[in-house]
Amino acid sequence: MASHMPVNHPLRPIYRIVGGLSGLYMIVFGVLGAIQTGGEAPLGIGVGEVLLQGTNLANSLLSIAIGALVVLGTVIGRNADTLAYTYLGWAMLVIGMLFLAITRTDANVLNHTVNTTIVWFVVGTLLITAGLYSRSAPVRREAATSH
Repeated sequence: MASHMPVNHPLRPIYRIVGGLSGLYMIVFGVLGAIQTGGEAPLGIGVGEVLLQGTNLANSLLSIAIGALVVLGTVIGRNADTLAYTYLGWAMLVIGMLFLAITRTDANVLNHTVNTTIVWFVVGTLLITAGLYSRSAPVRREAATSH
């Protein structure tokens, strides 16, 4: 699959910015959620709401971790951003789908709401898209991979 992804796409800087901003959003959401739910139980249900999304301390810390990994990949560059965007984007889609299935049950330990799930789907999709178009390679290799 990696051979089918474009290399040195002309809009690569824009896709890196989109990926970095997605990671920053997750960090901001996580920090605000951690501030609001800091004194509560980590896996409390119905504990808090930040930016119109349900959250608790564990969900906030997970969001901070994902956002930090995305921003770290963006800062490192050299295709680390592509890996971070792609894998974390797919992870966010899988987690979002899981929590969409258990939103109104007692198994919803991260206090996900439908709004939270929609945001995770959107951010995950943005990350996957950024991962598809942010791959870089030396010019020699770019010429060899273009057909």
